[in-house]
Amino acid sequence: MIAFTPESLEKGIELFNKHQYNEAQEVFEAYLSEHPKNTTAMEYLGDIAFQNKKWSLAASYFKPLLTDDVTNARYHFKYAGAIGMKAKNNKLSAVFLIDDIKKHFIKAATLDTSYEEPRIALVQLFMELPSTFGGSVTKATKYAKELLVLNAIEGEKAMAYIRKNK
Repeated sequence: MIAFTPESLEKGIELFNKHQYNEAQEVFEAYLSEHPKNTTAMEYLGDIAFQNKKWSLAASYFKPLLTDDVTNARYHFKYAGAIGMKAKNNKLSAVFLIDDIKKHFIKAATLDTSYEEPRIALVQLFMELPSTFGGSVTKATKYAKELLVLNAIEGEKAMAYIRKNK
């Protein structure tokens, strides 16, 4: 039996960083079989599933991470992103996922006040959602203004997106 060491995990990360997702997936799956609660392997497997547009699979790797660490903004962001993409590609499931998507993007933004990506996602989400599902120019503008403080270029892009899509 092969023993999976921290070096195995490092090898998987190296493969992932080289965009060798299939090989990295094999390494992370093998490592996870030996260390079933390893959050690093789970997160990378979720990232690989996301890269491969397997939204439900990505969410299935990210969701347990939230249980492990509810204060990790990145986990909330990744989970919201996975279920958000699932909803975007399956309008029927979208109705049931919208509240969770908003909750986890907002939680990510709240937990890390310097995290730009959830704010970008929230601007897009609030602009794309119909008002009956919580879409709001006011809410989108709130996050765009926060983004302006963090990153003027991204903030200006978000404000332009809002103006264009009002």
